[in-house]
Amino acid sequence: MRSVFKGIFIILVLLAITIPLASSNPDGLEATMEHLGLTESSLYTAPLNYGESWMESVLMGAIGIGIVFGAVYVLVKIGKGV
Repeated sequence: MRSVFKGIFIILVLLAITIPLASSNPDGLEATMEHLGLTESSLYTAPLNYGESWMESVLMGAIGIGIVFGAVYVLVKIGKGV
């Protein structure tokens, strides 16, 4: 289990380093919405924001990593129990 936490730590460090390199251009969905003249509504918004600053982006990335890790952990535990 210790190696799992080392891996998560390495992923978080890489996330913190690469966040400033992310493109500020809109992603495909946002670009298409702008091209078609659509506005965002609650139907199109993500549950979590990407963050406006470096720290917010790192925090949102860490939350995403935690959610994915937790989901995979639960699925593995269920799979081993079957």
